[in-house]
Amino acid sequence: MRIVLAALFISTLLFSSCNKYSEGPNYSMLTRKARLCNDWELKAYSVSGNNAYDVDYTTKLSIDKDGTYSMSKTYNALGQIQGTYSNGRWEFAEKDETLYFYEDTTSKPTHEYSIKELRNKELVIVEDIFQTGESHRYTYQPQ
Repeated sequence: MRIVLAALFISTLLFSSCNKYSEGPNYSMLTRKARLCNDWELKAYSVSGNNAYDVDYTTKLSIDKDGTYSMSKTYNALGQIQGTYSNGRWEFAEKDETLYFYEDTTSKPTHEYSIKELRNKELVIVEDIFQTGESHRYTYQPQ
């Protein structure tokens, strides 16, 4: 009986401490890297809590297991497709709670995101812009 109670107590401690990100998930069988590496599409965007998502823009983010990423933003301007593209490398930081993006030509992070939610079907990251005091929240779902 003591062994069963001890096993229950230990498993309770282990599973209750698995929540790495403030918005979940509480537990996942997949590694953080396996959940992060995917082809994502932006589905929601807000600036300091105010909706700033524009359906005319399409933002796609591809994060690969080899440590590289690519991002494309496209929109229709006067009947012509316009867009921007960036790529580089990514890495986890601060106990996997922060995500750094480095463009190919830089040695310092171009973007620093706090990971709020990292699931198989949803990625929520926040970028705090210190110069303006704004907080940009991005919600991605798989393409």
